[in-house]
Amino acid sequence: MRATHGTAIALCLALFTPARTQLLGQGGKDASVALRLSSLGYGLEGAKLLTNHVGLRAGFNYFKISDNKTESDIAFDAHLKMTSGSLLADLFPARRGSFHLSTGLITNPVNLTGTGVPTESGTFEINNHTYTSSEVGTMSGRIKWPSVLPYFGLGFGTPAAAHRALKFIFDLGVGIGRGKVSLTATGAANNAQLQSDLDAEIADIQKDVHKVPVYPVISFGLAYRF
Repeated sequence: MRATHGTAIALCLALFTPARTQLLGQGGKDASVALRLSSLGYGLEGAKLLTNHVGLRAGFNYFKISDNKTESDIAFDAHLKMTSGSLLADLFPARRGSFHLSTGLITNPVNLTGTGVPTESGTFEINNHTYTSSEVGTMSGRIKWPSVLPYFGLGFGTPAAAHRALKFIFDLGVGIGRGKVSLTATGAANNAQLQSDLDAEIADIQKDVHKVPVYPVISFGLAYRF
């Protein structure tokens, strides 16, 4: 994933070199940098028109938060982390227009981890069976999306200069891929029943995760065009 992020950043920088501006012959008026807020986190993005109808974007997103969460009657001290990159191509049906169709790749959008928290009585309820904290040991859960997801979407906004340097931008799309659930407990190594109950909980949570076969992306922000 680090390599993917490095590639996105390198491409983002390459888009604004004087040689590329001269090649397009647009006097540097077809590039933009943008700040975004999206379901991928806070983002920084660079964009460049390659032709009057085709553009290229590269971006990086980040967000992190911790909270308490309950899944299948198990309480977790949960940590949500988003560290993703994107490399997208935009097709503008109208010459240097605002509306665009997009396709490309986004990297691992979400990594949700958590440590199981026992009840006030010091027990865990796992698959309708009660276990003490000493029996369970340390319980860890995780929901992780694939490292790379194909992306398809549409939106409004272009790096082409038209009247104003500042421009509101909006995108709506999906990353194609499902999250994968894992749930472990140190005490399960010597307790077959506990492992069986953990497997049942994984299957139950995974069923809910698989109800949505895509990762929805909604994004808006402000771009400066030059």
